[in-house]
Amino acid sequence: MKINLYSVLKKSTIGLLLFYIGLVFSQVTTPECVCEDPVNIWYKLSTEGGIQHIVELDMNQGRSFSDGPYIILELTDRKTGEIIFVAFPNGGNWTSEQPQDPFLDILEKEFKSLEDYLRKKQGTEIKKK
Repeated sequence: MKINLYSVLKKSTIGLLLFYIGLVFSQVTTPECVCEDPVNIWYKLSTEGGIQHIVELDMNQGRSFSDGPYIILELTDRKTGEIIFVAFPNGGNWTSEQPQDPFLDILEKEFKSLEDYLRKKQGTEIKKK
């Protein structure tokens, strides 16, 4: 089997040419990076009196201080203008408490009592008559 040097060069030249054309077009068609200033707003869902609303904390300015065990941020709500304090433990990890919904607690108790009833009656399903 004889390899023709001319055909190998021709195929590799065409392949490289297609590769370079692909590179050029990929750079031309990619959008430019529009770098903007980061939005310095923290959003938090807050519940007061059973009504939920979004708090927009303005992180462009504020105060921070420490009272020993906590680092405290004094921030402003963008919508209302009221001052809000955010506290973090000074060193170490933390977890937030999950709010408890009374409706879900009642629903869970109902399902537990239903499971107990089905176990007592040795049944596995409920049928509507």
